[in-house]
Amino acid sequence: MRSWTSALYWVVAGAVLGLGLIGLMTIGLPFLVIGLAMALVGVWKPGISGVWAVLIGFGGLPALFFLSHMVDTARSAANPYCNNVGPNAGEITIPPGVRMVECSSIPASYYVMFAVFAGIMLLGVFLGFLRRARSHSTA
Repeated sequence: MRSWTSALYWVVAGAVLGLGLIGLMTIGLPFLVIGLAMALVGVWKPGISGVWAVLIGFGGLPALFFLSHMVDTARSAANPYCNNVGPNAGEITIPPGVRMVECSSIPASYYVMFAVFAGIMLLGVFLGFLRRARSHSTA
């Protein structure tokens, strides 16, 4: 059970680091400092047996952030009042009886950042499975 608590600690430390990184221009610095402090304490207290899990947290939380924005944009694109094609391209026409229509878009870099952070998370999952397979083969 100790290995699971260690891995969970490292996931949380990685998630705080990831949140600090993507929010560095606004509120991310305190999260980055706290995540680094958790990593330093983690080497001492829970140990490095679950350090592979820091990649899951570091990649997972930012990937979820970017994925939520991508889903919102897809939902907005599916709204017929938000499309930018046709003779009235660029205009938002609100149907009668509707008070507000929300249209959103994201920069293309969000897709790239999602792929990068999801790749980091998948690397952590792979390393976790690899560590588990090696520990079972030596037992």
